[in-house]
Amino acid sequence: MKPTTRDKLLRVGAKAIVAALTRPRVKGRDVPRLPAADPFAGEARLAMEPCRAGNVLVLERPVARLPERLLQRLAGIVMRRELRGVPLEAGDVILRDRTTLVVLPAALADQVAEEAAEAIAFEEFTAEQVNQGGGVYGLHIPSGERAKTAFAQWRRIKGK
Repeated sequence: MKPTTRDKLLRVGAKAIVAALTRPRVKGRDVPRLPAADPFAGEARLAMEPCRAGNVLVLERPVARLPERLLQRLAGIVMRRELRGVPLEAGDVILRDRTTLVVLPAALADQVAEEAAEAIAFEEFTAEQVNQGGGVYGLHIPSGERAKTAFAQWRRIKGK
């Protein structure tokens, strides 16, 4: 996974990623309402041997003691039971925000992260328009010409 994809996933969070997954009609890939934890994102590994820096290790059962060098390299650890039946293959991307875990098919990770980041940026843009007292007519549909032009202009000004 590209570092930019990881950064986008962590920035936008699970809710935006779940919404973006509906476009390619991928559903049922999230586990909501988990106990609070620190966010992480990385490619899933189902065994310790192939783990590289930034991977997420998926364990079938708790391990008494993992090597310290391995723990320092990992983005996170997930127990298989936490997935609650969500399909997972080695190389899929796991995003864990504060309370939700999402599994993205490896082939869709970059695209979904980009779409979610765009959706969040557009939400920021429309919220700013409303807060400044501007009208939002024509802005509620991101594919409209007026919205595209105004959004592109806003992005140039904001550097986003």
